[in-house]
Amino acid sequence: MTPLPTRDRPRRFRQLALSWQPWVGLAGIVWCVTLTTVLLSGGGAPAGTSTQRPIESLAADSVSSGACRACHPGKYASWHASFHRTMTQVAAPENFAAPMEGLALNHDGVDYRVERQGSGFFVRSKPAGSPASAFGPPHEIVLLTGSHHLQVCWTATGKGRTLGQFPFAYLIAEKKWAPMSHSFLVSPDIKQDYADGNWNDGCITCHTTHGRSRPQGEGRFDSQVGEFGISCEACHGGGREHIAANRNPLRRFALHFGGGADQTIANPTRMDGPTASLACGQCHSIQSFHNPADTAAFDRDGSQFRPGMKALDSRSIAQLSGAGQPAEQASRDPHQFGDSFWPDGMIRVTGREYNGTLASPCYKGGKFSCLSCHEMHPAKTDPAALHEWKAGRQLKPGLGVSDDACLQCHQAIKAKLTAHTHHAAGSPGSSCYNCHMPHTTYGLLRALRSHQISSPSVRESIEHGRPNACSLCHLDQPLAWTAEKLAEWYGQKPPTLGDDDRHYSAGVQWLLKGDAGQRSLVAWSMGWAPAQKTSGREWLYPYLIFALNDPYAAVRFAAWKSLQTLPGFTDHPFDYTLDDARQKEALDHAYRKWWFEVRDAAGHHRSQTLLQPDGMFRQDQFDRLLDQRSKRKMLLTE
Repeated sequence: MTPLPTRDRPRRFRQLALSWQPWVGLAGIVWCVTLTTVLLSGGGAPAGTSTQRPIESLAADSVSSGACRACHPGKYASWHASFHRTMTQVAAPENFAAPMEGLALNHDGVDYRVERQGSGFFVRSKPAGSPASAFGPPHEIVLLTGSHHLQVCWTATGKGRTLGQFPFAYLIAEKKWAPMSHSFLVSPDIKQDYADGNWNDGCITCHTTHGRSRPQGEGRFDSQVGEFGISCEACHGGGREHIAANRNPLRRFALHFGGGADQTIANPTRMDGPTASLACGQCHSIQSFHNPADTAAFDRDGSQFRPGMKALDSRSIAQLSGAGQPAEQASRDPHQFGDSFWPDGMIRVTGREYNGTLASPCYKGGKFSCLSCHEMHPAKTDPAALHEWKAGRQLKPGLGVSDDACLQCHQAIKAKLTAHTHHAAGSPGSSCYNCHMPHTTYGLLRALRSHQISSPSVRESIEHGRPNACSLCHLDQPLAWTAEKLAEWYGQKPPTLGDDDRHYSAGVQWLLKGDAGQRSLVAWSMGWAPAQKTSGREWLYPYLIFALNDPYAAVRFAAWKSLQTLPGFTDHPFDYTLDDARQKEALDHAYRKWWFEVRDAAGHHRSQTLLQPDGMFRQDQFDRLLDQRSKRKMLLTE
């Protein structure tokens, strides 16, 4: 392992009165014996020995997170409360987010039924409409992925530790089961996007700690993990040497009182920016292997990277060349490159924040890291504080609701913020995040902030199709309006624009003409409070209702959730997984409700929104733009 850097800090040793020294020595001996007993007796036991699923088997340098608890109870408490820990769990009854007993679902001509047997849940299936006697053999649900936005169930296949998938995801906030193909941004002609072994060959890498897929040939796997979920040692490296060294109480006291770094364990908070960020980037990135031999070794032995190292082991972080193709070898999933990047190389899917961070000017200074904004272990670890920390995306205190994350470095702008932003203080337009980290990333059925710090321009929208930050807030304005403001305020040379971009709302055009990724971002943004405040609400109704019948389930979901933010539709029911005919019925019902019950008949809509003054579509222009819609099939691999 590359030696870990230490933080320069003056050495401070406390002098103890002579009369106290024997007692301190005795306490140290007692603590040492107790600690050694605890560490040797617990924490490292495998989670079960099932032959039907992957099992926990520690790497040679590891001891498991349970071994960290005795000395680091506060850190352990925050990790235990985190979504990282529950990224993958054994399918014990208490770990399910949804009620499972008696669950019956149908998708793509197949009926599914879940039965409980003892402490386990089993899935049976049969062709839809056939008698109950046609249900096939039971397959036990053995692992779970996710506990925040959605949860996915993995089943035993009877092929060793190879996993299959229960083809539904549970949407936790909505308390709703949805087909897996409706839980991601997936082309509607794809009915099931996971096959047997996909978890073993893909998800295991980043949804567990020290995962080894261990392919056995003929689609079989004998997979093992260090721990299910993301554990302490994923971020701090193997703890075996650390525990062995710190069984000596004198060493611990010297480190504690001296304030020095412990070289036997990795601590990202003491590392330089790039090294600390790579500890996160080992998972939060799109990667490609150097060659087939490295791929085979990785599958067999798992990652040899440990936090504190300066580079990944057998992989490179994938970045696009100017030709729009990966500079490194293509990964096993072609959609990772074809759909996961905007044409200029900016990442457009969630979970890959490190790719964006790498390309940011802040990162290139050497000091900025993921931990400049996020904290993995908050100071307060009472239940209320941990709940707030989790809900706040594990940001440092105050950084989620202020510009302090940016202004801690950009002091010159802080002194003249409104002169820089040209928006009122405290308004959405004066937020560093809204302008420089706009919602141009997609994942988890929503738009998310880009982690590539950038400045808005109309050119990014014209040349690369990426909605710019100004237009995501001023959804009602044409690109020409945005170009004029950017020229006036920041001296950007306006690009040449066509008639539509000079006269019609950028948001309307993306919703009508854009690819599925663009449409999902705009449909989500139409429910974003700053955009509604800036561009108005009334004109959004007909567009969000229209998008309830989008071919892509992800767009329908975003439109439905945004529609629910508008007056009169707060509790509007809609099943975004319905077939096309029933979607059209739901659309007609929602439109009539808006027109006869909610619409302001005295309102006056501007022509740039492609609405007539009374709210009817300007059908000729609407149809013309819709005819130009991108037919590109998309699969955004999260």
